Amino acid sequence: MEYLSKKLVRSEELESKIRFICSYSNSKYEIIEGHILDILKTNISFIEPHRIVITIKSKKLLVIYYDKDNMFLYDRRNPINIKKLDALLKHIKSEVL
Repeated sequence: MEYLSKKLVRSEELESKIRFICSYSNSKYEIIEGHILDILKTNISFIEPHRIVITIKSKKLLVIYYDKDNMFLYDRRNPINIKKLDALLKHIKSEVL
């Protein structure tokens, strides 16, 4: 089985907002770039979303996104936006400290 891997287009605007929120809440983050995997000689492809791992003390949050309009917490069942993410980080920070 052969496959072709392409980079998924990143949203610099969304990532800069997340960087700002993380720096404001004094948390660490790691951005892992997503890919599109096409299986050659078939019509099957997989989309691996961009992942952002946010760490506050011992707590970790996983934010995944495909583009600037589709952002989720942990998996696709939990949609989230920037305001909710900011509120969540503030809440976790206030409980941890």
